Amino acid sequence: MTLHHRQQQSLLSNSDTNNTDSYRSTDTEYNSSQADERVPETSHLSSTTETFFHIVCITAGTGILQLPYALKSGGWAGMAYIALAAAISAYTGKILVRCLYYKHGVRLQSYSEVAEAAFGPRGRLVVRTLKDVNLLGVVGIYIVLAGISIDSLVVGTPVEQFGERFWIAASAVVVWAAIVAARQIHDVFVLSIFGTLTTVVMVVIVIWLGVLDLEFMHARPPTKAIDIRMMPISLASICFSFGGNLNWPDLEASMKSPKKWSKALSLATTFIAFIYACVAAVGYGVYGGHVRSPIFLSLPSGIAVSIAKAMITAHVLLACPILLTAVFIEAERDLDISSNTLGVFKERLWRAVFRSLLMLVIALFALFVSDFSKIVPILGAVAASLVVFVIPYDLSVSTYSPDGRVFQVEYAQKAVDNSGTAIGLRVKGGVVLAVEKIKHSRLLVPNSNKRIMTAGKHIGVASAGWMSDTRHLVKRTRDEAHNYHDIYKTNAPAKIIAERMGMYVQAYTLYSAVRPFGVSTILACIDEDGPQLYMIEPSGQYVGYRGCAAGKGKQAAKTEIEKLNLEELTVREAVKEAARIIYAAHDDAKDKLFELELSWICEESNNLHTHVPQDVLDEAIEHAEKALDDDDEMEDDEE
Repeated sequence: MTLHHRQQQSLLSNSDTNNTDSYRSTDTEYNSSQADERVPETSHLSSTTETFFHIVCITAGTGILQLPYALKSGGWAGMAYIALAAAISAYTGKILVRCLYYKHGVRLQSYSEVAEAAFGPRGRLVVRTLKDVNLLGVVGIYIVLAGISIDSLVVGTPVEQFGERFWIAASAVVVWAAIVAARQIHDVFVLSIFGTLTTVVMVVIVIWLGVLDLEFMHARPPTKAIDIRMMPISLASICFSFGGNLNWPDLEASMKSPKKWSKALSLATTFIAFIYACVAAVGYGVYGGHVRSPIFLSLPSGIAVSIAKAMITAHVLLACPILLTAVFIEAERDLDISSNTLGVFKERLWRAVFRSLLMLVIALFALFVSDFSKIVPILGAVAASLVVFVIPYDLSVSTYSPDGRVFQVEYAQKAVDNSGTAIGLRVKGGVVLAVEKIKHSRLLVPNSNKRIMTAGKHIGVASAGWMSDTRHLVKRTRDEAHNYHDIYKTNAPAKIIAERMGMYVQAYTLYSAVRPFGVSTILACIDEDGPQLYMIEPSGQYVGYRGCAAGKGKQAAKTEIEKLNLEELTVREAVKEAARIIYAAHDDAKDKLFELELSWICEESNNLHTHVPQDVLDEAIEHAEKALDDDDEMEDDEE
């Protein structure tokens, strides 16, 4: 399915990329000319209004019934907690969707893919499992609650004899019929409308009965402004009522205009916070310290309470199909159940079979597993706690794994290893830098987007990794060199610059609010001690070298560098050898087009860092190509 892509700056990135609305595709490169295009079958996509109802239906569930009791625990300060929880929920929902667009030209398709991008395959597996257990468990609980509620509502009627299990099974059938009939989230729009309306009716009844009950009270029960001791419990109960984030990626993906996601989420969250505040204020204001959970237990019995119970029962049943879409859509994507591969008829058949089997498992657990309604909330609470607290802690950039690894630093190193090769040679009389700049398109302007930059008159920087991170670190290197010169009135020694930049890079591995730099930089310099060469890695480690390499061809490059007598090599000879090494390390099978960049700092350049003259570059390329041809001829002769 083709979707509209919004090019977003990575949340933890230092790049200068602009945040713009653009065309998004799950597996194609970004094309600005497609920015305002729409997919042909917009009938399968949801409007902003539909998305609003989906969010309200998912979020405003049974949690609303325990809000007056939450105020009893924490006092009237709970009203501020509702506003705080709503603001946090809206903000994190927007952040989650922005995470889907962290990679240029590609939209991540699910919550699990966000976990993989952040924590790797292991993170995806763990988060996917916890997410599915949580959502499937909630649906099972909703079916059980609906069955129990219906059984209590039919007391005194001819169908009273059927019992709880019958109504639980009937509730499961209703959910099954809805989820099998619906292909996409858009197809359950009507259910979302009715789910929202049932919630509104239930809220009106609760407020109306509470206000009427107040008139018959001789004295209003006592209330309190705030209870510090019980504040955590109150806040936790209120935050629980703002769940739903696991479904946000699928809801945003289903929108005709994804750029309006933030608007839809903000409006829905504000509406939910308003009805929550109304129920909480009336329930606690009327019944005070005597209020019970759910609020129905405090209201006067009668037909109105029965209607309210029926409304909340209808709501939980109508919310089930929407909750299950986050599980089914991702699973069917993994199983490749689509009309493109199976055809329309087989796709619908396999989808119905798969969803029916999963619903059968949920129904059987709800019917026959003892204490299912007690076990699943515990599992759900554990799963939610792991997703929110434990997993980010265990796999965050600021925490070691049990075997002493920091995964985010390793992933940053992977970004370096996937980049073009960069090498540095410290020889007699100077330093030479060389970079294999991969050309991803024949339309790129030659000599643009250079990977070798000047950070000071006497400092050159070559990089392998993310170009945006390179620019940021080069700017920081310039600032450090300039500050040192302003204070000491002399050029900064290479060791000082390398040490300061190493400390700066290392600082980005200490805090969970930032990410490591995905780049290795090679510093070339001439100072009072002569030619100097340092390499700074994503971990912040900096080491002085005579010869070093980074990028996808670093192993081959290191092997060739080790064969050189660097102490006796002249700068001119080093330029030719650097070109030969880059050509030898280049993999034609993966990257056919590349551009060679060469720079030096030596007496011939007046001890200033500059790119080599064009005639020297041409001579070096000719030498490298000839050496490569000679190697190929030798291999042919051996064969």
